[in-house]
Amino acid sequence: MNPSASSPSPLPPEPERVETDPAIKEALEKYDRESLVRDALPRWILAFITVVCVLLASFHLYTSFSGPLVDIAQRSIHLYVLLALAFILYPITKKGARNRVPWFDAILVIVAFAIGIYMLVVTDRVITSGGRINQVDMVVGAVAILLVLDATRRVTGWGLPILAALFLVYGFYAKLSFYPRINEAIVLATGRQIMSHLVFITEGLLGTAIAVSASYIILFILFGAFLVKSGLGQLFNDLALAVAGHTRGGPAKVAVLASGFLGSINGSAIANVVTTGAFTIPLMKRTGYKPNFAGAVEASASVGGQILPPIMGAAAFIMAEVLSVPYTQVIMAGIIPALLFYLGVLFQVHLRAMRNGLEGIPRSQLTPIKEVMLKRGHLLVPMAVLMWLLYEGRAPFFAAFWSIAATVLICGTRRVTIGAMILLTLLIFEPQLRALILGHSIPSMPTSRWTLFAVIAIPVLINAVRARLGLVAEKMDVADCRDAMTDGVRNSIPVALACGAVGIIVGIATLTGIALEAADAVVQLGRAIPYPTLQLLATLMLTMIASIVLGMGLPSIPTYIITSTMAAPILLNLPLFRELAGDNDTAIFIAHMFVFYFGIFANLTPPVALAAYAGAGISGGSPNATGFQAMKLAVAGFVVPYMFVFAHNMLMIDATVGNIIWVIITGTVGVLLLAVAVEGYLRRPLGPVWRLLALAGALSLIYPGLWSDVLGAVITVTLFLLAKKEGSATPVETRV
Repeated sequence: MNPSASSPSPLPPEPERVETDPAIKEALEKYDRESLVRDALPRWILAFITVVCVLLASFHLYTSFSGPLVDIAQRSIHLYVLLALAFILYPITKKGARNRVPWFDAILVIVAFAIGIYMLVVTDRVITSGGRINQVDMVVGAVAILLVLDATRRVTGWGLPILAALFLVYGFYAKLSFYPRINEAIVLATGRQIMSHLVFITEGLLGTAIAVSASYIILFILFGAFLVKSGLGQLFNDLALAVAGHTRGGPAKVAVLASGFLGSINGSAIANVVTTGAFTIPLMKRTGYKPNFAGAVEASASVGGQILPPIMGAAAFIMAEVLSVPYTQVIMAGIIPALLFYLGVLFQVHLRAMRNGLEGIPRSQLTPIKEVMLKRGHLLVPMAVLMWLLYEGRAPFFAAFWSIAATVLICGTRRVTIGAMILLTLLIFEPQLRALILGHSIPSMPTSRWTLFAVIAIPVLINAVRARLGLVAEKMDVADCRDAMTDGVRNSIPVALACGAVGIIVGIATLTGIALEAADAVVQLGRAIPYPTLQLLATLMLTMIASIVLGMGLPSIPTYIITSTMAAPILLNLPLFRELAGDNDTAIFIAHMFVFYFGIFANLTPPVALAAYAGAGISGGSPNATGFQAMKLAVAGFVVPYMFVFAHNMLMIDATVGNIIWVIITGTVGVLLLAVAVEGYLRRPLGPVWRLLALAGALSLIYPGLWSDVLGAVITVTLFLLAKKEGSATPVETRV
């Protein structure tokens, strides 16, 4: 296929080419600190890293099926092994050596492993003593905290470790301020109390954040690594091209769809911008979109992937754990908001294409959907397995394990498939085999275990049929499985370290009560406003700003933990907020969703819009202009959280089918009018008055209530009649 010079090539680069492209690598390292690794190490060190990664991945895969160790042991193995790997892979500064491990980092690697072993040895003593520790424990704890902060700085940058260090200093200040006079004994006693709280019990480094990282997140990162090896990313690109590539402004819509799907399983919006943007941004520019807009489309779609079910950038697992709700509830709650967000982006992309007279890619240059699905459609089976097991009520880590198994079985070579079948069968019969070996009575096999044979049989059957029919696609051999395990563990390092640093923040917050004090201060500001509704809106705006500031430059997981700890209590202190929610559990859930959304959108909000800056780095646009354009594209995402505060039917909480359908209809029309107001176009350019009218209609439809919906409907009809009467297909000047 040889497209003309004026037509963009629809074929995306292979994933390996994207990852090794020097320009892509440079952009990643500039905007995504996690990508700045030692990539030219000696072969024996790389072999050591591979062995450690495979062993750790195998440990987590096994415990996800057979059950985890005691909390402190499971979490310590996870954190301190990844901490040691961080000192091997990440240089002390951006300009540090990339082809060797300096002697001081080698010492830190040994110390990190030693602390992990120490934690396993002293666990029983610390538990039986009620958390009391001795002087040696205190020193070990202090070293552990310093190592986590330094490793977090290397991996994520200065922001998070500085925040954690400030909280640590405040913790000492808050505790010591109770004493009128301070002496050495008091300082040592305070140090032991804080070290015990932060290091040796499940409140700080080993708290909820690292618990979810060790049980859920690493498994889904491994799942994502196996999916990448299977070719799922190529499927999403090809499918998005087949579905939307031919439509008006098709390449931008392809970017929205492909980046949304990949962003959900990626967990890093910045990495997703750079990898998928390497294909989509040049396509958009060749179609006629300006650099700022092209970079902004990719950035907004990639950031939106962090709120897109079922994985939601892995933050959904922490939310379910923190709130003690089923994971499926978080998934269901995220469906409509994510749908409205992406519809808002697509509407703006379409209106911009209409305004500028942009066309799509000719169908003759696109692969038909049928051909795309025949080649790689089988790769959707592991996702189907994941959803089936989750909605059956299985634990997320159990569902992740079997989704990985399904990926290997459906894509594996004959040797890999047979080996995986045998291993999985042994795992299913493990209780019986163990009883047989130990001479105990053999337990019966529950029905739930028998159904797991379907997860084995269906992918194997599909694999065999495809081989018989000669359908060619990626095949995973033993080396691919090893590489997927290595990549998955390496990709887990930033998450685990961020969770460890966030654990310090959360631990100090629970120890001192600073979060509640900060929430009270914000609420007091809001109470200066006399009317309850205006008071609520003002507090929501203050909470939004706080969440965006707290989320600047952070991955989605620490963003959620920090905002839920520091910002969510602000809303829960408002009587009207609780009244709108109806009950306490619903109020807490809505508050967490609200702060999570705005924390995620910090990646689009200048001055620290890292996802937008990465998009600008590829498109050649202005970083700040791209950031503001991304905010405009994501405007629905900034409005939707307010929608579900006033109408929690949007989160499918206590909602009938009729309620849900009505919310979807009014919400869809509302974000359409919002896109019209932002773009200033509806089959013809709109003046300021009509744009304000469109904004009023959007807000009327977004706000729950019969009369507001009627007003919004009247405005919608008026605008579309105007567009139909005076619409023109003549394109006008191109806008940036």
